[in-house]
Amino acid sequence: MARTTLTYEDDIDDWIENRLVAGQNRTIWLRYAVETIYSVDGNLDELFEPYQYDERQELIEAAVRKEVERRKNEVNGGNGE
Repeated sequence: MARTTLTYEDDIDDWIENRLVAGQNRTIWLRYAVETIYSVDGNLDELFEPYQYDERQELIEAAVRKEVERRKNEVNGGNGE
């Protein structure tokens, strides 16, 4: 199994720490993040070059926002539009 070391801002580390259940290692969350991107990256390849990280991130964020709003509207009895 691959192992890696990475560096990121302290505020991101604090944010990750706040997402974990007591006693959970941040490696769990980092694995979740990598596996999540891995699962959608093939779809993004249809629109972007592999190195276009900002564009990929922007699309992912927009798609998630849209889907969250749709589901919230669904729960609240709206039509999602």
